Amino acid sequence: MFIKLRVYKKNGLHVRMAAAFISMLQKLIQNKEKLKRAYVLYHDKKVQVNNLLSLVSLKIGQGEEFILCFEEEVDEEIVNQIKNFFEQTDQEDSQQTEADRLLMENSITLHEAVSALPNGIVVVNSDNMITYVNAAAAKLLEKDPHELINQRADEVIPHSRLHKVMKTGKMEVAKKQKINHHTLLTTRSPITLNGKTIGAVAIFQDISSIEKISKELNEVKEMQQRLHLVLKSVSDLIGLTDKDGNFIYWNDEMDVLLSKLNGEKNIQSFIGKNVWKNMKDVQKQFMKVIQVNNQSSYITKVNPIIVDNEFRGTVTTMTRFDDIKQLLDKIDLMEQRTKYLEQELSKHQGFDMAFHKIIGNSETLKDSLTIAAKVAKTNSTVIITGESGTGKELVARAIHEASERKNNPFIRVNCAAIPPQLIESELFGYEKGAFTGAYKTHRGKFELANKGTIFLDEIGDLSLDLQAKILRVLQEKEVERIGGFAPIQLDVRVIAATNRDLKKMVDEGSFREDLYYRLNVVPIHLPPLRARKEDIPLLVEAFRKQLNDKLGKNIKGYEKGFIEALCSYHWPGNIRELQNVIERLFNLADGDILLCKDLPHYISDPQFFENNEAKQKQNLTFGSKVLTLKEYEKQIFSFACQHYPSYNQLAKALGITHKTAAKKVREYGLEHLVGKKYQGS
Repeated sequence: MFIKLRVYKKNGLHVRMAAAFISMLQKLIQNKEKLKRAYVLYHDKKVQVNNLLSLVSLKIGQGEEFILCFEEEVDEEIVNQIKNFFEQTDQEDSQQTEADRLLMENSITLHEAVSALPNGIVVVNSDNMITYVNAAAAKLLEKDPHELINQRADEVIPHSRLHKVMKTGKMEVAKKQKINHHTLLTTRSPITLNGKTIGAVAIFQDISSIEKISKELNEVKEMQQRLHLVLKSVSDLIGLTDKDGNFIYWNDEMDVLLSKLNGEKNIQSFIGKNVWKNMKDVQKQFMKVIQVNNQSSYITKVNPIIVDNEFRGTVTTMTRFDDIKQLLDKIDLMEQRTKYLEQELSKHQGFDMAFHKIIGNSETLKDSLTIAAKVAKTNSTVIITGESGTGKELVARAIHEASERKNNPFIRVNCAAIPPQLIESELFGYEKGAFTGAYKTHRGKFELANKGTIFLDEIGDLSLDLQAKILRVLQEKEVERIGGFAPIQLDVRVIAATNRDLKKMVDEGSFREDLYYRLNVVPIHLPPLRARKEDIPLLVEAFRKQLNDKLGKNIKGYEKGFIEALCSYHWPGNIRELQNVIERLFNLADGDILLCKDLPHYISDPQFFENNEAKQKQNLTFGSKVLTLKEYEKQIFSFACQHYPSYNQLAKALGITHKTAAKKVREYGLEHLVGKKYQGS
């Protein structure tokens, strides 16, 4: 509800008239909350109607209009009384008029002065209701003044304590408090009239900037103390000079040197007058090895201090040359040690988790695994060499699992196990109808390994024709199925392995030289078990745990001398042979330990085996009748295969390849004789 009013009094809405107006409103409108929400609009200003100071500060003159606003409807009778109050034109006494003018001027002056104060001021009445807030206080409280007027101070001002001050009647001076990130000194005082407390006033002084400066000064002081301690603790000679070179500060080390010099304490006595003059002119650092008193030499650095482009002095540091020389010698020694330790550490640590499956701590094995771990991070072709049973496939799989291809296929191809007439179709695949029996398209091993790794085991057993096709895949990165017309692009990493001497095969013409060099990008040789016998205890322990789980046994240990007997054997079959022997012992064991008596005689009594082997070599006779070469060959294989437990050992004894030994045994149907006398001996 809006009521338009005009002031007719000569002095306008002066203090006495404003007070009478507020008093009349309080009598006409009993609802205090309703009165608190009433306000006066004058030009672009808005103030609460029951705030005397704010109302007077509007300076409403004679004949000027203003609007009285109520949020709710007011009785018409009350409206008429309000209008009559402002429309009365009773003759005023000239003395009274002059008194009102003076009172008005003083009130306005006081209000303007209080409003302009940098300190915040809040005034409350006896009910702890805010009746006045200046601009500084409103800014500190981060609210508009009209949002604070007629509000309880303890509800809008954190820790206001004005109600406590009114209750005790005692002033609180310069109490520190925080309001909205401001640090304040607050003075609170009760307002009394005729011995009765009618309100209170709070004055806030913002000391945030002072506190910040104080904090910064303390930090500077602390920094200065720390710097002083640092300068005292260092072994270098440190000093500060003024613009003329005179020392104005020096640490204890510099003091010792200066005390030995005759005359004034000036930097020019060290570096010379010409150098000093030149440094002042060019304003650049001076550094030189200087000998003092024909005795000790010092590495001397003089840095100019420039403030506002003006030379103000220098910072001088002097380091004993002998100390630096000793330090450089120590650094050189430490660098050599570090390089050695890094080399050793690379052998013992840094392997990817994929290599933890490979058991052994011998230096020869670690050298090989170090190369494997490094090459795993690349896509280069790898050739792994070593005797049968040394773990070539395990290393190849570890390289794959440690590479970025680990989430893609690892395809193993045993080149010696696939019949020659099938190996091409197995490697490269074939199209439907490419030959009789090709009822559907078949993807080869290379295609299956796309984005992953293909492991070509026993690559030395491939024919020369197939070697040429493997070479093309390596060079062109593509494969063509049998019966196909379009090449298929591939992204395959190739890891090859062999137990044969490829270089010798190249010299003999049984292996392509160009393929050899294509494969031999990163060669990794795995040592035979006889070259790393210190790993045998670790391997046996690993096999014990595996076989306990596999066979449902509970083997807990070994008889005394058991490990020593294993270590004294030369292990031609390498780790595979060791694993087979341990599994045999598991099956023979009656208790929870492995016994020496269960070991094969050729391991427990190697001398007996050697004598027996020599005797067996003498048992071969040919009779008087001459037979065909094939029949003699069959007799040789029939005799020899009985004394060796594996094709690998048989091949070594006869001086042929593993593939040839296996082929001849199968050709003559002698599989049932392999290791027969070996097992019974």
